[in-house]
Amino acid sequence: MPVLSVVIPAYNEEAFIGTLIEKILAVPTEKAGFTKELVVVNDGSKDRTEEVARSFASRFASVRVFTQVPNQGKGAAVQRGIREATGDYILVQDADLEYDPSDYLTLLKALDRGDVVYGSRTLGQRRLQPRWTLFPGRHPRQSLGPWLAGVALTCWTFLMYGRWITDTLTAYKLYPAGPVKTMKLQTRGFETDHEITARLIRSGHRIVEVPIEYIPRSKEEGKKIKATDGLIAVWTLLRFRFAR
Repeated sequence: MPVLSVVIPAYNEEAFIGTLIEKILAVPTEKAGFTKELVVVNDGSKDRTEEVARSFASRFASVRVFTQVPNQGKGAAVQRGIREATGDYILVQDADLEYDPSDYLTLLKALDRGDVVYGSRTLGQRRLQPRWTLFPGRHPRQSLGPWLAGVALTCWTFLMYGRWITDTLTAYKLYPAGPVKTMKLQTRGFETDHEITARLIRSGHRIVEVPIEYIPRSKEEGKKIKATDGLIAVWTLLRFRFAR
């Protein structure tokens, strides 16, 4: 049975990491034909993130924990997780509880339509909205700025690569391990996701999207992404349209 490696970059997520790991362990990925391993990368946290994660590693052989000191950025943590992963497919999972691990089954089952699967929050919200709405795909708790940034990046990706991806900012991206392990990634922050997207498209991989659920987290609740990260994403997609 093939293995799904769930890579969890975590920075100061003491409040969420334990509950998240419990939820992931409970997902019956075997129904989709996969066993799973969890690769937690503690990115220099200053709270009990590592301690909580290692308490699971001591009880479950499928949970492994690695620590980077000092904090090096989400992209660096994701890259460490990709290097340490032993599975056939890699899924990046944010350490908070914005996303529901029960959607893993939906992502895995979509592999019969493409070798890369993105979980689209936009498509997930569209299922709940009337046919016509002023803000298609926007969660009721999502502020206008992040929604507009998502729309802009969808259009920018189409302009740069000719691919319409409704949610380029999603944290649920399911990759075949081989191609991403051989990538010589050059970014270290949130923009690493966009670099990987650019490289996959340029390599001819087919990206399919499936609707997923999510609950937006506010800055007060620990949300770390900033408005400037949107501008960096635009530059990253432009840069890797041509750079090797």
